[in-house]
Amino acid sequence: MKFTTTLLTGVLLSASPLLADNHASSVEATNVSTRGLAGTGENTMISGVVVEGPADDYVPVLFRGLGPTLADFGLTNVVTDPAISVYAGATLMGENDNWMTGGQSYAIRASGYAPTDENESAMLAMMVPGAYTVHLHGHDTPANGLLETFFIEEKNIPANLVAAGEFTTLVAAVQAAGLDTVLSGAGPFTLFAPTDEAFAKLPAGTVEGLLNDIPALTNILLYHVVSGQEIPASAVATGPLMMANGVPASLSTENGAMIDNANIIEVDWMGTNGTIHVIDEVILPGEAPSGQTIVENLVAQGNFETLVAAVTAADLVDTLNGAGPFTLFAPTDAAFAKLPEGTVESLLQEENIPTLRDILLYHVISGTKVESSAVAAGEVSMANGDDATLSTDGGVMIETANVTGVDWQSSNGVIHIIDTVILPPM
Repeated sequence: MKFTTTLLTGVLLSASPLLADNHASSVEATNVSTRGLAGTGENTMISGVVVEGPADDYVPVLFRGLGPTLADFGLTNVVTDPAISVYAGATLMGENDNWMTGGQSYAIRASGYAPTDENESAMLAMMVPGAYTVHLHGHDTPANGLLETFFIEEKNIPANLVAAGEFTTLVAAVQAAGLDTVLSGAGPFTLFAPTDEAFAKLPAGTVEGLLNDIPALTNILLYHVVSGQEIPASAVATGPLMMANGVPASLSTENGAMIDNANIIEVDWMGTNGTIHVIDEVILPGEAPSGQTIVENLVAQGNFETLVAAVTAADLVDTLNGAGPFTLFAPTDAAFAKLPEGTVESLLQEENIPTLRDILLYHVISGTKVESSAVAAGEVSMANGDDATLSTDGGVMIETANVTGVDWQSSNGVIHIIDTVILPPM
């Protein structure tokens, strides 16, 4: 992708080439600084950014508005509280007047371009091809301001945590558990990352004890990870979320976004292999509900209502409550909602029950419990008699479905959650 920055107003101070490697593509970009008088209305300083490249690509860009820092270089009459706004055409993409309170402070720190003054502004944006304008606002009386554009080199999840500087306990724990290599892998992952302050809330001696009990530490850390799925804030929904240790966590939005007892205080910190959401508490897993059968687990979780209704209509409840063992690839309600309109209703009609039963059994491996550690690429025989294809490149998939949650233990087998209903061959 080609990135260019066009100066519309102001004085060009510097333009230094930067080579960055963003999501496996070589990117040539230019960082630009624009200094001028910034005020309000017609005195707003405006700079333009043009991004050219494939429509499905993007580049992370940090915009920074400085004022107080300029006084350190001998400038007088500076903007004391500069604010920035970014527009795509006439549409406001985002704005910020204090980088520490804009919901991106950890990601901005990790970029290496955080302002030194808390009254200055900064924001990160994922820029797809197009033309944009960046506005720097000041007071009624224009004063000196600096508007800067930085094209950021993306990092993986562990590198982002290290660069931010406020996740030292989490980084130490991940390294002690040997999970740094895992979280540096292809992913994708979604990490709910507790800050150092979150770990400090734990009872005295807890962290030290966990560092001497690696299995317990690993279990807790994996309870903060969704493996095989990158979940942006826009896709977060209430209900259970299967974590990488096989235990569901509870998401809620009633009193602000929360996971279990932790507030989600920063979202969508994107990296090369996943997304970080920052939380203010360490969340602790309960016991995996392994005492329940597969069907009982599905009913209890609440976001498999369509699957449960289909299993009931196909008279498979007793089968999947039987001794097994079974491995179920369970489509969520959202997965069923992706089917063409009317498909589910048609399958539930009496004359189509044999087809429904065939589809459901195509999601089941009968007679064996296949945990994620035993999943290998290749063909696997499903309970309806057809073979399905498992793949492991770029995350685990079965046919066209992404495996978004693994190793949900049941008394008669194991459940893996998938995001698409898979259909047997015709």
